[in-house]
Amino acid sequence: MKPYVEVLAGGGYRVGFDDAPGLTASGATVMEALRALSAEISRQYDTEKGDESAAAETARRQTDILANDRFIRGNQMQDSVMKAMALGFI
Repeated sequence: MKPYVEVLAGGGYRVGFDDAPGLTASGATVMEALRALSAEISRQYDTEKGDESAAAETARRQTDILANDRFIRGNQMQDSVMKAMALGFI
């Protein structure tokens, strides 16, 4: 997918992707058009799973990984010990 920015004849800009004709948005400035495109992408892809948003799903996965991965927990413990040593607590 290649992104494009198009200057509209009546003023404003249209942004999108050449391989995805449904992913386009317009705005008075390039930034407004990009914000509108971001909202369109979120509308189409982040809510595919229904009521659960992609952000909530990502947060749940990250929490699950941190809670269950012993190597990550070990590194967190090591980091805490190193900070305590650096501060002179140990």
